[in-house]
Amino acid sequence: MKYLSEIRYFAMVISVAVCGFCMQGCAETFEEEPTRTTPDNTIVSYLEANSDVYSEYLTLLSNVMAGESTNISVRELLMESGSFTCFAPTNEAIQNYLQLLADTGVITMPAWNAPEFLEVNEETGKKDFLYEIQRKIVLNSLIEGTAYSCSDFSQSAELGQVLSVANMHGEYLQISCGNGTRYAVQGCDIDDNNSDISTGNGNVHQVHKVINASKESVADMFQNIIRKKQYGYYTYAVLMEACGLCAELDKIEDKVYFQKQLSGELHDLPQHPTFKGSGGPSPKTPGILPERRFFGYTLFLENDAWWEKTLGLSEGTIHTMKPEELVARVASAVVQNGWALSNAGTGTDYTDINNALNQFVTYHIIPAKIEPNKLVIHFNELWYNQSDKIKKASVYDYYTTMGKRRLLKIYEASKTFDGKRNVIYLNRFPILNNATDGDYTEVGCDDGKQGVEIITEGMPDMYNAYIYGIGDVLCYSDRTADNLGNERLRMDVTTLFPELMTNDIRCNENFSFQHQCVGIPQTDNYNYLENCEISSGTNLYYLTGRINNTSSWGNYQGDELNIVGNYEVTIKLPPVPKDGVYELRMGVSANDRRGMCQVYWGTNKNALSPAGMPIDMRMGGKEWYLRGQPSISSTIGWEDDVEDDDEINAEVDKRMRNNWYMKAPNYYYMYGESQSMRHRHQALRRIVLREVMKADETYYVHFRSLLDNAETEFYMDYIELCPKSVFDNPYAPEDIW
Repeated sequence: MKYLSEIRYFAMVISVAVCGFCMQGCAETFEEEPTRTTPDNTIVSYLEANSDVYSEYLTLLSNVMAGESTNISVRELLMESGSFTCFAPTNEAIQNYLQLLADTGVITMPAWNAPEFLEVNEETGKKDFLYEIQRKIVLNSLIEGTAYSCSDFSQSAELGQVLSVANMHGEYLQISCGNGTRYAVQGCDIDDNNSDISTGNGNVHQVHKVINASKESVADMFQNIIRKKQYGYYTYAVLMEACGLCAELDKIEDKVYFQKQLSGELHDLPQHPTFKGSGGPSPKTPGILPERRFFGYTLFLENDAWWEKTLGLSEGTIHTMKPEELVARVASAVVQNGWALSNAGTGTDYTDINNALNQFVTYHIIPAKIEPNKLVIHFNELWYNQSDKIKKASVYDYYTTMGKRRLLKIYEASKTFDGKRNVIYLNRFPILNNATDGDYTEVGCDDGKQGVEIITEGMPDMYNAYIYGIGDVLCYSDRTADNLGNERLRMDVTTLFPELMTNDIRCNENFSFQHQCVGIPQTDNYNYLENCEISSGTNLYYLTGRINNTSSWGNYQGDELNIVGNYEVTIKLPPVPKDGVYELRMGVSANDRRGMCQVYWGTNKNALSPAGMPIDMRMGGKEWYLRGQPSISSTIGWEDDVEDDDEINAEVDKRMRNNWYMKAPNYYYMYGESQSMRHRHQALRRIVLREVMKADETYYVHFRSLLDNAETEFYMDYIELCPKSVFDNPYAPEDIW
C-alpha cells in the first residue's frame, strides 16, 4: 500500500528510465529522469475548466496533502507531469456523501461546517476528523503511476476483478458492470459520457458517487455480524471469537514503524551497486524503504448456507443460534469428519493451537492480504506473456497459515482435465502432463485430490483483509498432509515474507524505480520482515525484475531478494507437511557480481550448524564468473540437453545432482527468449541440504558471507522443499518442471 507522493519522493525525483539489461539477474542500468515539467493540459486544468461540476472536488484537492509529511497538496501534484487515473466525483456526489454521513449519525448536518467537523483535536491543534474524511475522498479517487482507460476495464468488469495498481489510499479498487453504465468502480457508476478524458498527465473518469473504500477491519465485520445476528458469515464470526482470533484480525497498521519513518529514525538503504552506472553513486536512486507496514489477512470461508446443509439445519436459521451452541456443533463436526490432524486435541479450550477446532479455523487464514489478481502470480511461466495474458501451464504457490504452521496450496489451471477454465483452487493435486515434451497442463485428478474452488464474486469490502468464499470444506487433515508431503514444494522466496504481499511490494506493476528497488531495514533498526533477521552491515533489497510489460530478468516470477554487504541473514523456513527426508534447494543465478556464503541450518536460530560446503554463486553450469580473471571451467557437470534423448539428459542430471546441483526448472522462461530456463547454464538449483525434517518443528537457515567485499551479492529467488518420495522415487523419477 503506497503513499507515492511522500515528500522524499518529490525531493529525490527517483523515477528512472531503463537503459538496457544483461542476460541474467539484475544487471540492468538505470538513468535519472530529466527534471519534471508541468504540462499545460493537466487533470487540474480539465477540472477547473468544468468547475461548475467539480468545484467541491477541487477544493478538497487543495485541502489534502499528497503525503503524510509534505506540504504539497494533491492539487499541486495533479498539475505536474506524471501518470494518474482520476475518478472525479461531481459536486452532487460529494453532497450526497455528506448526506449519507448525516443519515447514519456520523455528523449532525450534511455540510462541511457540521459541528463534528469543526472539533479541534487538543493534541494536534487540527480538525483531524474533517481532514480524515476529506483525505479519504481524495485519495480513494486517485491512482498514481498508471493512467487507466475504459478499455482496461472490460475484462476486469466481467470477472469483478480489482485493478492491479492501488489507489493513493492504499486500496485496490474493484471494477464491475455499472447500473445502467458500462462500468462501475467500487460500486460507483462511471459516467459513459464523461469518461476517458485524456489529459497530459492522465485520464479522468466522472463518478456520481464518492468512492468509499472500507476502513473496517475484518474483526470489526465479524463483531458486527454477531451483534446484529447477520446471515452470511455468522458461523465464522462466532468461531473467530471462540478461537480468540479477533484481536489479531483487528490489526491494521504497525504504528511503531510509521513513527520511525516520520521521525527520520529509519533511513533508505544505499544505492544498490548494480544501479550506479558509469557515473558513480547518485543520491536520487537509493533503496527506498517501504513507507508503511500494514497488517493484512486472506480468509477462505464456507458460508452459512453451506454450514446449514452440513450441520442439518433449516435453511436461513443458523444466525439465530446461540454462539456457544453453534461453536459446539461445529467443533463436533470437525472431529467426527476428520477435518483436523488425528493428533489434535478435542477439548473445549479453542484458543489452543493444538485444539482441533482451532486448527480447522486458523487453516482458513493466511497472514497476508492477497488481492484476487495475485492469488497466483502470472508472469513468466512457460507460454505466458504480459501482452496477450493467455494462460496455459498450471500455476501455484504455497503459503503458511495462521495458528499451527501448515502449508496451504493455491493453484490455478488454465483448463482442468474436465474442461473448467481459469479456476483457482485450494489444495488441488492433479495429474499434470509433466513429461520432458509435455506442457504442464492437467490430464486428470484422482478422487480426494480435486481441491476446493475459490469464489471471487461478492467479496466483503474489508480494509485489512480479503475474504473469499469457497465451495466446499477446507481442512488440514492427515490426507491433506500426505498429499502435500508427496509433491515438490516450490515457493517464490517472497512468499515466505507476507509483509511484501500485504504492503504491495511484491510484483507491483508500477515500473518507476521506487517500486523496482525497495530497501528492507536491518533488524537492529526495525524488524520489518517477521520471518527474516537482517544483521547490521547487511543491505537487503527487493528487486521486482519487472522492467516493462515485455522485458524481465531471468527470475522465477520476475522478482528476487538481493543482499549486498558483509551479510548475515536468518530466515524462518516454511513447515514441512509430514515427517521425512527433504532436500532444501534454492535457485541461483551465476554472474561476476555474486558472492560466496556458508549456510547454517537447524531448529535453534541462535545455534545453527553448518550445512554442507559453501555456496559460490559465481559458478555457473559451464564456467566461473570471476571479475577481472580469465574464464575457468565449471565443475558442476552441466551440458545442453540433447533433443529427443531423455536417457542422455537424465545422465547429465544425475551427474549434476552428485555435485549438489540441478538445472533450473523447465517451468519458466525469460522474456525475449523462446527456451525455458532449464536451457540457461547460468540458472541453476543448488541443493543446500538433505535432512530429516519433522512436521511439528520450525527450521531456520542462515547465510553468512565468506568474501571480504561489501559489493558482492547474495541472490534469493525461489526455494524448494522436496521430499524423498519425489527426488528418490524408483518408479517415477522427478520431472524436469
